[in-house]
Amino acid sequence: MSKLHRVVFVVILLLASCLSAAQGEVLGSDVGNFPEAARIRAILQQPESEMDLAKIKLTIDKMIDPSINVDVGLRQIDAIVAQVRAMLGSSPSSNDKVRTLKRYLYEKGSWNTYQAYHYDFDDPRGTKISNKLLTNYMASKKGNCVSMPFLFIVLGQRLGIDVTVSTAPEHVFVKYTDSDTGTTYNLEATSGANPTRDVWYRQQMPMTDEAIANGIYLQRLTKRETAAIMATVLAENFAAKQEPEKVIAIADVVLAYYPKNVALILWKGNGYYRLIKKHFVSKYPIPKDIPANKRPYFRYLSDQNELWFAKAEALGWREPDKAQETHYMQTISRAKSIQ
Repeated sequence: MSKLHRVVFVVILLLASCLSAAQGEVLGSDVGNFPEAARIRAILQQPESEMDLAKIKLTIDKMIDPSINVDVGLRQIDAIVAQVRAMLGSSPSSNDKVRTLKRYLYEKGSWNTYQAYHYDFDDPRGTKISNKLLTNYMASKKGNCVSMPFLFIVLGQRLGIDVTVSTAPEHVFVKYTDSDTGTTYNLEATSGANPTRDVWYRQQMPMTDEAIANGIYLQRLTKRETAAIMATVLAENFAAKQEPEKVIAIADVVLAYYPKNVALILWKGNGYYRLIKKHFVSKYPIPKDIPANKRPYFRYLSDQNELWFAKAEALGWREPDKAQETHYMQTISRAKSIQ
């Protein structure tokens, strides 16, 4: 996932200490009236029994790239499912289905035109939003920790495999439950969907005990929560397009259905910072220059910026340090050298 920094400049803190909010309504604080947010709400309001995660992912992706044809994407997915079923023997077990799906995706063969799906080492942080879209992954067969687990999940669910999403800091992976034994495993889609223990994630992507206890990481998410994770990329897209109002609107909708989506909590806090930068820092470099009638709005934005980062910290989130980032990039470099 793309890296999110807590961005509160010293000048912002100085402004906050110099200005006080007036009593009454803060103009401009209602940022929820966007059609994209309404569409996400409609998706998340569905009964889980009616949720088709493949259609949901493609629908959200189309909000990012209007050229995507959802029906064509669904036909591509169904064609892959038909190929995997043809590779299965009679009366396959849950594990048989997983092994065959892994073979289809990660081993070269006639079924995938001798081009296996693999991790995109040229964009290890998934900084290009387009690389997180499902149709682009199916076309290029180069993915990341968003596109790869989601394709595995939408294919798996169509094959009758009990798979859903789970998260670690800035990372998405697969939770698979063997229907024959009831045992749940982590599958790391960026590495051949191989079984991976919780302890490995905690070593590679440090997370606090508080975060685990509060359930923001390593959980087996429901279909609705999985759809909420899918919507996070839409907020990230609007952030990249400098549309913080839409970031906040998407966060407001999604957090109503999945309040522990810490990535969107952070994007919401960051959205308020971007509004501060847009309306105040870029126009009024000296605090005393802010017009009196605009000071309540500034204070509101500043308070909200601090509030949402504080909410993330209260759940156990901690900003990654430079050592963690260096370790991650070294791991990527080593893996790329031996691919």
